[in-house]
Amino acid sequence: MSGPALVGVIPLSALERAKSRLAGVLSPEERRALALWLTGRTLAALRESGVVERVAVVSPNAEALAWAASEGATPLAQPGSGLNAGLALARAWAVRQEAGALLIALGDLPLLSADEVRRFVAMGRLHQRLITLAPDRARDGTNLLLARPPALAPLAYGRGSFARHRRLARRAGMPVLLFRSPGAAFDVDQPANLDELIAAGLWRPARSAATGAAIMREDI
Repeated sequence: MSGPALVGVIPLSALERAKSRLAGVLSPEERRALALWLTGRTLAALRESGVVERVAVVSPNAEALAWAASEGATPLAQPGSGLNAGLALARAWAVRQEAGALLIALGDLPLLSADEVRRFVAMGRLHQRLITLAPDRARDGTNLLLARPPALAPLAYGRGSFARHRRLARRAGMPVLLFRSPGAAFDVDQPANLDELIAAGLWRPARSAATGAAIMREDI
């Protein structure tokens, strides 16, 4: 294998529709800013882990791709919409890179740490073929997925994806490892999740007095 041992990918939806479940509590501009901040936190965790050699961001949105490039990630332009379609494009990119493994991280994991990424990857170090999954708090969605080799990554995201990914991997005869940690399990989909971030002092929306535009503040 001449390519990288491990590559990562983060999907980022069209920014004008980002975090639509938070439309009742955030303006479109605030949701756009939040989506980029969340993706930036996830990207930083992958990079700082020291085990992910290359990271790509896949999106149908030109602004999101320009942002990804400015952050040093490889931008992958998705011609259509849909999370699984975008990740199929990213999976093909990983195969072209001749990567040994592919790590898919959803882009709304603000508490994910570099150490958690390292431990997640290390779980499967003795396996030539495997799928490692990290579910969300409810064990409904899949927040992290590692596939070795990348071509065998099951892509069945959406509600109930954790159970589907386990089932598809086992049907393909792949060993399935499960990883649980606070940072890997916490995602931001509902107003209650946003409240947790605000209560922890990690994020809050603020509006510019001059323009009325949303400003991101990070108090860590």
